Amino acid sequence: MMLSEEKTWIALCVDGDRQAFEQLVLRYEKKIVAAAWRLCGDREEGEDLAQETFLRAWRAIAGYRGQASFHTWLMTILTNLWRDRLRRNRLPQESLDETVEGEESRMQKQFRDEGPGPESLAESHALQAILSGMLQELPPEYKEALILRDIQGFSYEEVAVITGSNLGTVKSRINRSRSMMKEKVLAYQEQNPGFFRLSQAGKAKAATSQAEGGEPYEG
Repeated sequence: MMLSEEKTWIALCVDGDRQAFEQLVLRYEKKIVAAAWRLCGDREEGEDLAQETFLRAWRAIAGYRGQASFHTWLMTILTNLWRDRLRRNRLPQESLDETVEGEESRMQKQFRDEGPGPESLAESHALQAILSGMLQELPPEYKEALILRDIQGFSYEEVAVITGSNLGTVKSRINRSRSMMKEKVLAYQEQNPGFFRLSQAGKAKAATSQAEGGEPYEG
């Protein structure tokens, strides 16, 4: 549900109020930049894509009708711009939709560090880098769907709106992408025995430290 102040800002933006648009940018900047980084797999390119997204939103805001949340509308712009870049770069975009058989198991979220100590942080950062690398190996439409649902937290219905796909296709892509990530994790673990167990042990150690009076991690 859109906040009344957000409705006011959008109305002012339609009248050309740039300061009102700056308020919208401040509200959604972190989420848009984070999604852009994940899609691009590169920080600098992601920041550039996020900036382009807000520029496009400013130019098109008169056409926003409120049928979806403003966040969903922004993410639609972001994903469309990202797809345009893929097409320009002529990256392979092989579709696996016709052969997908989904599974209901959900990939465990492990994209943020949880421990306050240097050792725990190092392990967690290494884990993030590995999982991020695996994410970039997914076909674009599968990576996109997984980021929107499991990392950004959009509902299946919202992902369908953002990607312009039907709900069945969205669910198939997300289930398939989770299966692919699971396969990659298992393959990596087979080649590097104990790595993921060490990372989980680091998280458990951090949790114990917090329970004993250590400073909580805020991220």
